Amino acid sequence: MHPFFEDRPERFWTHLSTGLTFPLHLHLQLELFLVLDGQCDVTVRGQCRTLGPGDLAVIFPNQVHGYTALSPQNRAVLVLCDLSYTGGYGDTLLRCHPEDPFLPAEELHGNIPFAIGELEREQRQTEHSPAFAPLVQLVLARALPALRLERNLTSDRQELTYQISHYVGEHFREPLTLGTLAQELGLNRYHLSHLFSEKIGQSFPAYLARIRFSCACAALAETDRPITEIAEESGFESQRTFFRVFRQQLGVTPLQYRRAARAGREPPEKVF
Repeated sequence: MHPFFEDRPERFWTHLSTGLTFPLHLHLQLELFLVLDGQCDVTVRGQCRTLGPGDLAVIFPNQVHGYTALSPQNRAVLVLCDLSYTGGYGDTLLRCHPEDPFLPAEELHGNIPFAIGELEREQRQTEHSPAFAPLVQLVLARALPALRLERNLTSDRQELTYQISHYVGEHFREPLTLGTLAQELGLNRYHLSHLFSEKIGQSFPAYLARIRFSCACAALAETDRPITEIAEESGFESQRTFFRVFRQQLGVTPLQYRRAARAGREPPEKVF
């Protein structure tokens, strides 16, 4: 079965799953899968591992993965989050992947199950919480040093959805058009446009804007870099476009977004 692109509208989502079985897919979010009880076969980038209680899978954005529960009693916490919650780790998550994305229970830092448990409990109480980003970044701070990271290569996967997501992830900071992407992938521009609608479920401009916007949100919340610099580094063609997108999507300016994030308030919900 070919993997499919899953367009997740949520910025942040947790789920206490029972007997999870889900086919191969990929998406823009970071995904964490912590087994609580039973066993589950987890496949990431062609590697399949049977995970048991306390084991963790760390799935970077745009990486093909799937689940097969080995018993109805299998229970796990699933966390998906937009890159804007990952702070300074966003660039690494887009450009790299773990050589081995699985961390056994005995190698897991105690902060990791604690933080994932808190994320699940926190979302049961409120849809938006200022605790989400710090807890996600705590997991990454403890998990990434235990993972050997490798640079993504287009040749890693021949699946077209992977090639698209990989190329855009590498070049979203540059002036990027559908025509440029089609030329790089050796496809007809109109055929590629149809593939975006059919396989990814949104237009190329919307897909590109979502990545740029997530990158900008993370930089605004986590750094003191000038807003003009962040706009340029995130791939926006002009400051005017940058401000217009924030107004359209959040109803606030980039500075207001930064102030809300720094004050510990949940910034407005994106509407991509």
